Amino acid sequence: MNDRSRTDSALSEAASHWCLRLHEADCSDEERREFQRWYEADPAHAAEYKAMCKIWQLSAQLPPSLPLRAPKRKTHGTGYQLARAACLLLVVGGLWAVGWWAGLLPANARYYAAQPERREVILPDHSRVELNLRTPMLYLEYVDRRSVLLKGGEAFFSVYHNAQYPFVVRTDNGGVRVTGTQFNIWTTPERTAVTVSEGSVLVSPPPSNSIDQTVQLTPGMQAVLVAGTQLQVGQADIASVTSWRGGKLILDDISLRDALPLLNRYLPQPLRLADDSAAELRIGGIYDTSSLERLVVALPRILPVHLQQRDGAILISSTTP
Repeated sequence: MNDRSRTDSALSEAASHWCLRLHEADCSDEERREFQRWYEADPAHAAEYKAMCKIWQLSAQLPPSLPLRAPKRKTHGTGYQLARAACLLLVVGGLWAVGWWAGLLPANARYYAAQPERREVILPDHSRVELNLRTPMLYLEYVDRRSVLLKGGEAFFSVYHNAQYPFVVRTDNGGVRVTGTQFNIWTTPERTAVTVSEGSVLVSPPPSNSIDQTVQLTPGMQAVLVAGTQLQVGQADIASVTSWRGGKLILDDISLRDALPLLNRYLPQPLRLADDSAAELRIGGIYDTSSLERLVVALPRILPVHLQQRDGAILISSTTP
């Protein structure tokens, strides 16, 4: 797949995601703000979203955005109404078939989310996915691929093997392509980490990235994608990375700078660093993900830091000169 095809594919999948998500009852205000930022970032985003929603609505996959009252008109006989309905179905079916064969529209779309607790789902292709807390996921089946959009959070994939029907995961920072394997993805808007426990995967930055790089990962390897930088590839402790599946978080003597993104996945109020001295302090241990707020309260007793509530977050500042 060339760069142009990859860009078009990613754009259509993003538009499909928002067409589905915005019509879900549990779509949050933050998600709507995120959509607005995406929509306004590029005229191509707005055009693709409008075109995608028009086809979805025609095919009765989505309810109308607003209730409309049809104007009164002259009624026709039953035969006319049946013929009109049949024509409409043919038009809609034709539009959908063309979009599907072109790889622009999915034949199947499913939305999953884990909010208050972890969740395991079985996808229509028989793949299994474990979703960590606060992880939404959109699954789409196209004519040539199975596609997952992971906008944030963490998931462990056990992909059903099908060499002719690849499985692609897209995040804000890049994509993962497999046919059948097991791997973990943790992603935020700024950073994505892919860790393989079985099989192999291909990891690459998004088409918009100025760096053209694709890396193959095998068991025990991890790739970290950060926008605008080279892929960082190295070995990883699989047990530590996937400990969240058992409700644990393992911090292996890492800096607070690296620990905070891991902790914030489970906290109602995010932690923020006030200075570089606090960022360089190190922390380790094994913690229960359901009670990490206790760790936050205990931080001033563990490390030379001070905690302060500010702007909906907890600010961590160093107490050392």
